[in-house]
Amino acid sequence: MVHGFLAAGNMNIKCLGETVDFGHFKQYNNLLNKFPKDQVFLEEETQITFLDGYVHNKNAVMAENGKDWQQSFACAMRTDAGRCLQILRGGFCGYTFDKQTAGLTVYTDQVSVKAVYYYVNGNQWMVSNHIPYMTAVLKANRIAYHFNETAAKYMLSYGYMLDDSTFVKEIHRLLPGELARIGDGQIKIENYYRISDREEQMSEEEAVEKIDRAFREAVRREFEKDREYGYRHLVDLSGGLDSRMVSWVAHDMGYTDQLNVTYCRSGYLDEKISGRIANYLGHEYIFKPLDDIDWMYDIDEIISRNNGAALYTGITGGDRLLKILNANQFGIEHTGMIGDAVLSTFYHDREFNYGSPKLGYHRYSEKLSYEFSENVTDSYVCQEMFAIYTRGILGAQSSYMIRQHYMETASPFMDVDFLNTVFSIPFLYRKEHHIYLKWMLEKYPQSTDFGWEKWGGIKPREDHIFFRKVKTTQRLLGQNVCKILKRQNKDNMNPLDFWYQGNTEIQRYYREYYDKNRDRVGGELGKDISLMFEDGNVIEKSMALTVLAILKVYF
Repeated sequence: MVHGFLAAGNMNIKCLGETVDFGHFKQYNNLLNKFPKDQVFLEEETQITFLDGYVHNKNAVMAENGKDWQQSFACAMRTDAGRCLQILRGGFCGYTFDKQTAGLTVYTDQVSVKAVYYYVNGNQWMVSNHIPYMTAVLKANRIAYHFNETAAKYMLSYGYMLDDSTFVKEIHRLLPGELARIGDGQIKIENYYRISDREEQMSEEEAVEKIDRAFREAVRREFEKDREYGYRHLVDLSGGLDSRMVSWVAHDMGYTDQLNVTYCRSGYLDEKISGRIANYLGHEYIFKPLDDIDWMYDIDEIISRNNGAALYTGITGGDRLLKILNANQFGIEHTGMIGDAVLSTFYHDREFNYGSPKLGYHRYSEKLSYEFSENVTDSYVCQEMFAIYTRGILGAQSSYMIRQHYMETASPFMDVDFLNTVFSIPFLYRKEHHIYLKWMLEKYPQSTDFGWEKWGGIKPREDHIFFRKVKTTQRLLGQNVCKILKRQNKDNMNPLDFWYQGNTEIQRYYREYYDKNRDRVGGELGKDISLMFEDGNVIEKSMALTVLAILKVYF
């Protein structure tokens, strides 16, 4: 089941199904409806207001306006949309429509937990969280739209978008913390929130206390939202630190009715470590092995759900796992999304971290040499923020678009107040996981009794770094032996090349998919796709197929 909405002015959207007609425009809804009392769908004399998702602090808005939630939110948006959105905490997107001026204001939350897209052409416009809805409407109205080669080049190098681009030139994504004011065929983008990256002087002890207070508050918000609606807690768990700390701290705070879920290669460290942690905490636990690689056949389905925002193999078996769960039990899928990059750092060099943003880092492939406009980096104050927003939010977090067809999503590490706290902590403390490990050991010492996948199963304690170095050396030697013997290395949670080389059926499927769709694009881009598929590793082949799948599904 695909969940989403689309609102459109001066366009026929009957192709989607039953619609709500406001006179000025029409809207199609097939919402997830996990938190209906948080949603807003209100028509007043002068304004129509819509919000999809969830909000943790409705009371803060209602206290200022003295009305119920829907009326309070509509009033706050009418008075000062930017300030209203700054105050909100949660995952949400939506719009307001001014009946008197026909002005439209579209918004997403501060970190784009809920992605939203827009199309404007003269007096015709669309807003939706699902691009296939938008392309269906364009086709039904016989409106031409065009393939965006820049988006394809992003996909063939980075594996995700670097800006507001989509594969449809005429459709754009509203970036995190932005609102768009649309009227008379014009678009004005305003930024109402940016993650602050300003260090403050503090001791390590003060940093640990700040982290713990902010993280516990972020966890409380998320898990209380489940409780508010009577849901159980679905919490991802792996062999890493981020999901572990979400589950562990939530348990420590009394949110013990958790179902922990894990998916990876059977027998790998992620399975072993997560199983031990779940057992220790007394949580229900489900592990889904990915060795059958059935999920690699889901190209079209994944592309139709993730809006072409990232490489189709990025979610690996996550979609298949969610399918087998009874999603009615759960409200939010609690993740540790990009916690490692937030609480620690992407980079170990301070000067580079805070230096001017540069392109070329965090690419999935170096096979093709593309030059992109330096304008991509202009709005970011430093390299770290560029990486957080692009590799983190636009890249890794794109899997939320798939997950949100089953339940809402959240990560305490991406809570706005937690982000503001963490990026005030000195870089020296954050780099190389120093303050992360100190926080764990001082506040939740038992959480460090279980190995860390990144360290090869060595316990995540700074006094174990020698053992980690030994383990890292052993793993590197193993990788080199595989290269010498021309064997595929399987020492990771998703050894795609190992699985691919050992499965003739997936090889045949990839070849057939490529051969059937290769003629959808020609010219230099077609040659690039051919090079990626014919000469690339499995990730690079998947990048090529992702582009072809988008052409097949969207055009």
